[in-house]
Amino acid sequence: MGPQNRGWDSVRSMSHFGCIVQEASPAEQRQVALEARLKAHAAEHGVGEATVSWTVAADGYMFTEAKPSTSSIIACLIPGPTTLDQRESFMRGVCDLWSAETGCTDHEIVVSITETGPEA
Repeated sequence: MGPQNRGWDSVRSMSHFGCIVQEASPAEQRQVALEARLKAHAAEHGVGEATVSWTVAADGYMFTEAKPSTSSIIACLIPGPTTLDQRESFMRGVCDLWSAETGCTDHEIVVSITETGPEA
């Protein structure tokens, strides 16, 4: 393996979840449990060791119908390429675990996937 390929090996063996939630929301209150479940989910789907970062919007900065938002945004960075079935299964799993932990509905959860790697 040439030196130009070393970086891709580390990227392809990891995944990342970037989560944006409202201060004092169910998701913010359950960060520790959500982080553990996201990491387990990544391992179950074979997308490598996962890291998780959190952005918490201060009270008063996210609204739904003039009330503090219970919505969450989960941006996933995973090794690619993947098939449509793999992406759908992965995103469905994120929604399911998020709902189970927070009580949020699918209408309050936005999940996206970006694939990394030279073939993605």
